[in-house]
Amino acid sequence: MKLSTSHRSAFHGTLAAVVIALSACASTPSQPVIDRLDPDTGSTVTVINSPVELLAEATRGAAGDPFAYIAPFETDQMGKRALFLWMTAPAPEGARLDTQLLCDGQPLALQPVEGGIKRLGLAHAPYSPPAPWSVQWYFQLPQDALKCLAGAQIIALETRDAGSSESQRYTVGSKNLAELKAFSTHQNPP
Repeated sequence: MKLSTSHRSAFHGTLAAVVIALSACASTPSQPVIDRLDPDTGSTVTVINSPVELLAEATRGAAGDPFAYIAPFETDQMGKRALFLWMTAPAPEGARLDTQLLCDGQPLALQPVEGGIKRLGLAHAPYSPPAPWSVQWYFQLPQDALKCLAGAQIIALETRDAGSSESQRYTVGSKNLAELKAFSTHQNPP
């Protein structure tokens, strides 16, 4: 059976659409934890697919951004591994925020990394900031703090403007921590 030119074009168009759809599916990461190479430094960075989203308990007006994010990552520089936590929250222009991360109501003692990503031996941030008005922080992440976060019922991020008494609290419950649990398991296989 011979196809007409119009049928052949339709067949090829359908075939092309199927190939594009399948390649899009194949390029979407299905694993919650992935390794990426920082091409400028040669460091391997282990990250989760999507940072954990925390929701503000109260919003500040119509323009208030109600989301903050946290995400662990590990750097591997020629076999030297280090574990870190990335956090971001919205901030008014010019504000200097102090932060406190709570795991099931208990404050975590996290050491800030001064100097940004260059201090971590990276040329590119492990996660993209969600909005231009977000402030980003990097902290050293001890294994016990990672285990607490992965098994938490509630994680809370509290931010306070250092120049005022204004504060904001963002929370997330255990049902939204699957990627943190996967990252913790990736770090400490059973």
